[in-house]
Amino acid sequence: MTTSAERCPTDGTVEARVTVTNTGTRPAEEVVQLYASDPVAQVARPVAQLVGFARVPLAPGQTREVVFEIPTDAFSYTDPGLRRIVEPGVIALTAGPSAADRPLRTDILLTGDTVVLGRARRLTTHARVPEPAS
Repeated sequence: MTTSAERCPTDGTVEARVTVTNTGTRPAEEVVQLYASDPVAQVARPVAQLVGFARVPLAPGQTREVVFEIPTDAFSYTDPGLRRIVEPGVIALTAGPSAADRPLRTDILLTGDTVVLGRARRLTTHARVPEPAS
């Protein structure tokens, strides 16, 4: 798994790319799940929070890439003052076929001031699977 940058502003978007391969002899579909965790938040957070997923059709032996566009708002949580915030710090991104099997990991550093989110927050991660080059 790779990301578009090692650092991202607290009010930005980060791109994560995951490569998946069908090592079998039959066509298959794989679901790639992307999780985030914030080990040093002001309050207790889930060990892993699903932030995106994509179903990827694969021919035998085929390799494809999934591109996730993650708004940093997806890393937000409710602070002790009951405000929805995105704070600076390290976010661990993990990916795999299930919550119990996440072999891929990378960290991103959110930089800048703590952002208090309003109603216009963007919590949806967009995933796309580009068509393979012919």
